[in-house]
Amino acid sequence: MATVSTSQILKVDTSHGLVFGFAIVSKLRNDAGELEDYYDLNVDHAGEHAGKRVPENITEDAMFKAAVDAASSGVQMAGNDMHAGDDTGTYYFMFPLTEDIAKALEIETKRTGLLVAYKPEPEVLAKFADGTYTGFSMEGARVTFEEHDDGN
Repeated sequence: MATVSTSQILKVDTSHGLVFGFAIVSKLRNDAGELEDYYDLNVDHAGEHAGKRVPENITEDAMFKAAVDAASSGVQMAGNDMHAGDDTGTYYFMFPLTEDIAKALEIETKRTGLLVAYKPEPEVLAKFADGTYTGFSMEGARVTFEEHDDGN
């Protein structure tokens, strides 16, 4: 069992209108102090698991490649209001924090993944500030996947 909250929001800065945190969590430190793969529950929209919540681990390598692709596009990424409605707000900053990068920069971390600063519309910022929202809504698509037998 993980010893750290899986909440992805680390700081809400209302003076600048920014929300800081992890848009993607790849690894989470366990009770033994080791970083292990983190599995988030996401809803599949197609295929045999359509409409079901399925565990998904976005590896550090996949997260890093997605961050590089997003940054190299030259376009700031838009976010939306918890996976609903039109895009609103913009991801201003993105930084891929892998285990290797954290070690190189001498950063002690309880999780690895994609650190972001998101600037939502004021009414959405208020939901982050009051704790209604505890995570980010970032659009993306699973390119490949691998089924795992959980042993049950």
